[in-house]
Amino acid sequence: MYQSINPSILRKAGDYILSDITLISYQTGDGSNPKKISIRDSVVEFNIYESIHNKCLSGDITVVDSLNVANHLPLTGFERIEFTFFTPSSNRGFNFSEKNGHPMFVYKIANRTETNPRTQAYTLFFTSKEMIRNEQTRCSQAFDTTFDNIILELFRNQNYLNSKKMITVEETRGTHKVVSPRVRPFEFINYLSKNSQSTQYENANFYFYETAAGFHFQSYESMLAMSGTVARPVVAKFVSKPTNLGADKNIIELM
Repeated sequence: MYQSINPSILRKAGDYILSDITLISYQTGDGSNPKKISIRDSVVEFNIYESIHNKCLSGDITVVDSLNVANHLPLTGFERIEFTFFTPSSNRGFNFSEKNGHPMFVYKIANRTETNPRTQAYTLFFTSKEMIRNEQTRCSQAFDTTFDNIILELFRNQNYLNSKKMITVEETRGTHKVVSPRVRPFEFINYLSKNSQSTQYENANFYFYETAAGFHFQSYESMLAMSGTVARPVVAKFVSKPTNLGADKNIIELM
């Protein structure tokens, strides 16, 4: 029945298309190809998290393992995890495939329990490659340009995040001389985000985050604008003030 789902038609809420889920080891097997193993039939739950308050995508997969994958692959950290997940009739989805997407990286295994003598359950936590790069590198450089150009430099430079993913950058005002004092790229990006001002809006404070469509560096107001240029009109305005107690109000006094 699952194979009969038409990827171009959404029939009911909750329909999804999930490809095979493959773990790819950094170790090589036969020849020069890395070891791979499918865990699609062992997965009982998986979650993907994205937010404007998180720099990168992340997620977790709960596996009931009867093949002892954790020891035979083995799972030691930085394995890649590959799959695609999307809603039928929607072109927005998560492409973590090695062929035309960007695999995620396993960074933690937790909640490991033995369900019976031949089976164990555990949870694999994964995140984007850029988060791994952020933990491995430090930025120590002087810049003399706009903040949006600095973001692009940090994002593309092979010495920093070295990312090949799509990125949408909103232009910022002014040229600035700043120095990154040997800090992680995301820490420096936080500083730039808090001090950036849009060329289109009278606002400050940008957000740097990742979604299924790639990375984004944009102001909060541009996220709420129509077509990215015209601010949305105010629908309602709420003001906090004391309640007007009239004569017809029933007031109970506690003695």
